[in-house]
Amino acid sequence: MSRDAVNIKGTKNGLVIVLDSNYSFEDLKIRLQEKIASAKGFFKGAKFTLMAQKMSAEESEELQEICCEYGLIPSDTIELPKAVGGSPMVVKDRGIPLDAENCFLISHGIRSGQKFQYNGHITVLGDVNAGAEVIAGGNILVMGTLRGVAHAGASGNRNAVIVAYRLEPEQLRISDVIARSPENMEPHNYPERAFLSENNIIIEPYTTTPGNNKKRALI
Repeated sequence: MSRDAVNIKGTKNGLVIVLDSNYSFEDLKIRLQEKIASAKGFFKGAKFTLMAQKMSAEESEELQEICCEYGLIPSDTIELPKAVGGSPMVVKDRGIPLDAENCFLISHGIRSGQKFQYNGHITVLGDVNAGAEVIAGGNILVMGTLRGVAHAGASGNRNAVIVAYRLEPEQLRISDVIARSPENMEPHNYPERAFLSENNIIIEPYTTTPGNNKKRALI
């Protein structure tokens, strides 16, 4: 394999440790230990977050413990760099084009208190729970329920969109427009897309099913 199994990227807030899931979990453990040990204490005391595809919560926790053994400190609020390597997800679909060069894949749900920020598009393979925050310069795609805060088009892109399997957000932001969900929001069980229309955030079903064109506006 030509790519490194473990890449450590420095950001202004800490380290992003990118793990290539094409390697076996045992290989990743060995190479992570080798990478940190070879730094001879240089990373000690640094905050870090792990980024990997196709990894269970138990495996992620085991790798995190290895980092902690070398004096690194886990953090959930590290801003992601513009390019972190690996194999980002490519999504080409109506209303939310995400390109491989500018899309970051988060391969797990996001817990309360966690914050992820990226200059390009963000795809989350899981839920964004209440109290969590996702900020993207481009579009946001959540393959689960969005209950926290999502800010798309943070760099000023008013054409950015937010798509989720279920949209139940505490707050949505697109560019400089902010909205929240009404308290009496009707339950639903289909994907939705949020976008800007004039100066309002509009939500519509994200589906090709004929007749399903119900729209709602956030306040």
